[in-house]
Amino acid sequence: MPTPFDKEGPTLEVDPKQEETDYYESGSESETTSLSSSVLHYEYENGRRYHAYRAGTYALPNDETEQDRLDMMHHIYLLLLGGQLYSAPLDNPQRVLDIGTGTGIWAIDFADNCASAEVIGTDLSPIQPKWVPPNVQFLVDDAESDWTFSKNSFDYIHLRGLCGGIEDWPHLLNQSYETLKPGGYIESFEFHNFNLFSDDGTYNSSTAMWRYYDLINKAAAKSGRPLTPKEPFRKTIADAGFVNLTEKKFKLPLGTWPAEQKMKELGRWFALVGDSGFEAHGLALLTRVLNMDVKEVRKLMDDCRAEVKGRKVHGYGVLCLVVAQKPLDA
Repeated sequence: MPTPFDKEGPTLEVDPKQEETDYYESGSESETTSLSSSVLHYEYENGRRYHAYRAGTYALPNDETEQDRLDMMHHIYLLLLGGQLYSAPLDNPQRVLDIGTGTGIWAIDFADNCASAEVIGTDLSPIQPKWVPPNVQFLVDDAESDWTFSKNSFDYIHLRGLCGGIEDWPHLLNQSYETLKPGGYIESFEFHNFNLFSDDGTYNSSTAMWRYYDLINKAAAKSGRPLTPKEPFRKTIADAGFVNLTEKKFKLPLGTWPAEQKMKELGRWFALVGDSGFEAHGLALLTRVLNMDVKEVRKLMDDCRAEVKGRKVHGYGVLCLVVAQKPLDA
């Protein structure tokens, strides 16, 4: 069951004049290919490709279908931030770290916009492009291991979409604190609660999506890497020693049901993300951890997609953006 949160901002109004053309269209699945590497080999399971380095640590796939989903999420983050890559009040940062860089799209965009900065992106999967700006480098690394970066060496650390892949958030944030220069900033953009909410009660226990989110949250918690952190990010970041915290929450509708055009556009993109995202987040967790049959899992996901397309369930996620600073006298 979703944990209630303080409803900031206006209630999302439902568009009473929805038409089929309001919905999104998804193309055929991208062909799954493996990167040519003599060092790392990927693992394949139920038709999806997963990382081999520290295999099983991260339950989501890394194939082309997943890379497309990650890049669409990047577009959603940009829409939410008015086209900006970050919210921290940066002043000519010289060294930037992007933890869990994924396809590397954020790191590449940041490097293009800040040519004087050295940008490092780390991830368990080497799925980033080979042709990148000269001030970017990507490292295959596990953010949960002890970092080898020098203390007080980064001006800015960027975290995004890591829920479900981190077992010990305090350890990760403590390492971030140690690695940042005094006065440096950390920025985290994660789901407040990896679930949906609705203002009109249409998202409830009778829906397939309710069952889906209930099951994947149980599976993730059982695996030791919960999709919904035990403590709010604001508290965990503050406990690590950061100061000058700011927090902002964003409603992200799933589907084209909202009346307001910006929300409808966000919902269209999030529905496209969900088209493959239901499987990305749930397939490995539900089959590996809860031992569900793959056919049952895929049927549940098909039912979720049908509910999104039907636009009768007016659900939305809540993203939480936290920016904080390492004290100048640290």
